[in-house]
Amino acid sequence: MSMKKISRRKLIYAGIGAAAAVAAGSLAYYTLTPPTAPRTTTGPRPGTTITVLSIQDPFYFPMETLVENFEKETGIKVNLQAVAYDELHAKLVNSFLAKSPGIDVACIDQMWVAQYADSGWIVPLDEYIERDKKEVNMMDFIPSVIHSLCEWRGKIWSLPVAPYAQGVLYRVDVFDELGLEYPPTDVNKSADWTWDKYYNLVKQINGKTVGGTKFYGTVICGAQPAPIVHMYTQLGASNGARWFKSFPEAPWDFEPLLNSSDNLAALELYKKFYNESPPESINYLWFDAGMQFGMKGNIGLMYWWTPYFYLVTKAGYMVKEDSVLGINGKPNYDKYRCALLPRNPAKTQVISVGGWSFGIPTYSANKEEAWEFIKWVTSAKTQKEMGLCLEPSPYQFADFPRKSLYADTQLQQIYPWLPLQLKLFEGWETPYKAIPSGKIVRPTVPIYVTLEGIYGLYLNKAVAGEMSPKEALDTANSFAKSILERNFYIPYKAESYNDTLENCIEIMKKLS
Repeated sequence: MSMKKISRRKLIYAGIGAAAAVAAGSLAYYTLTPPTAPRTTTGPRPGTTITVLSIQDPFYFPMETLVENFEKETGIKVNLQAVAYDELHAKLVNSFLAKSPGIDVACIDQMWVAQYADSGWIVPLDEYIERDKKEVNMMDFIPSVIHSLCEWRGKIWSLPVAPYAQGVLYRVDVFDELGLEYPPTDVNKSADWTWDKYYNLVKQINGKTVGGTKFYGTVICGAQPAPIVHMYTQLGASNGARWFKSFPEAPWDFEPLLNSSDNLAALELYKKFYNESPPESINYLWFDAGMQFGMKGNIGLMYWWTPYFYLVTKAGYMVKEDSVLGINGKPNYDKYRCALLPRNPAKTQVISVGGWSFGIPTYSANKEEAWEFIKWVTSAKTQKEMGLCLEPSPYQFADFPRKSLYADTQLQQIYPWLPLQLKLFEGWETPYKAIPSGKIVRPTVPIYVTLEGIYGLYLNKAVAGEMSPKEALDTANSFAKSILERNFYIPYKAESYNDTLENCIEIMKKLS
């Protein structure tokens, strides 16, 4: 039976209509001078219990294992609560709107920082960082990570616990069997590593049988709204697509560009990727796509978030059993490797930077204790311990926010791709320019979540064949423009901030 006989139209994500309600109104909060609550200056109080609300991403499990170390060192008790992605944002917003003191440390996705900051829901950390600058060692953090995850309007609102970039995974045995050239890991040998070349490899792999397994060329993330946006926008940004006419550089102009010719070309290519993917991937969440590569072991090539550089060695998301890429609890690097992201030679390469950081809610009654926890969990010492926290748990962790850890030989022995991963976070100037920026790929503006709901809905419709790519993007752009106009982003009359990586580095230096 053909791998494509299943009707893709029938596999459309069941919740596709639910996001339509998002188009009817905006959830954005918008203030230019957010209120901030003064922090206490008496220092942390042993015996205090703080509540940490966190996503259950891979960093959570080693953090959970090690949190007793923090309690012993400080005398501060930790009520660590883990929730799913959608529930996390909803719980945080409900707590903020109720001005509840119940959450002391908030786990924040990259795109939420601006909304939380402008709404006065979290406090800036600049004073804390400057006061404890020797402990914090701000310049050890990767600048693109601070810029993408933590900084907004010239202030630092959180510190990163687990940053992600995007790169490529491929099956070495498949490439060898089919006589295909490996994707590059050396920047100086990657000038001809293009999206066209990537697609040609995908087509050559799709439908081939290697070692008794019939392979798909690639796999996409198709579920809407957030999952498909996370994967698609990397392809879009790499091919020149932008959300707005001018952002994050000043002056800000929020005229939407979702139906630009660059975006249309990228979406047409993404739809081609889907034609070489498992048909059910139109419904795939983040980990569904990654686990297809490792758990079922029938994907030849894919691009995705860097945590999947190690997650694919397990038979499921955060389970003990090994995948076909793992042997007796250890990754089998003879079967897969990691590589650089492809590019469009006519455009500046942009690498998506996302992930998680921790901030302090304005209404927390335990700000000093919360700050002690944030310093601890983002420190080089704790982060390395998290990376080494392999026994007796099955978990791995290599999403380090600090540059120093990528040169650690002990960590490199476990995670040999760390130098490549750091390169994805740092970017480069030659032989072509590559910019790491979460603010270009998924803009951290207060209204982001609403726009993502619209964008993801129509990306899904286009990939599933419910609408043409042009019709889908035209509709998404029209809705986006209406929402932006109703929320006073068009025309934009408020003050802009020249939110460049260079300006963020200057802030980091000042706080050091």
